[in-house]
Amino acid sequence: MDLPGKSRGHLVKIEQLIDDAKCFETVRKLRWPEDVRCVRCGSAEVIKHGHDETQPERQRYRCKPCSACFDDLTGTVFEGHRQPLRIWILCLYFMGLKPLEPTDCC
Repeated sequence: MDLPGKSRGHLVKIEQLIDDAKCFETVRKLRWPEDVRCVRCGSAEVIKHGHDETQPERQRYRCKPCSACFDDLTGTVFEGHRQPLRIWILCLYFMGLKPLEPTDCC
């Protein structure tokens, strides 16, 4: 029995889709290709400020100039949802939307 992806010459690497660290790393690279910037004032003077209690791979930050606190998902469509990021990425992937390009966590 052929798998759907196999007939097209590639297989879906499901283990990459469910890795929280890779998903958050990819979000960071896509969102801030140079350096993390404050979501309020745009400053690059940002320091790491711990991690989320429920999603330990989700980095928190604090802006030195304006004191804003934010995290990897602040201001994105994924902000405020209870489901882990990997679940959203899996859903988008299986819907065919391919949210992260190229081959990052998907």
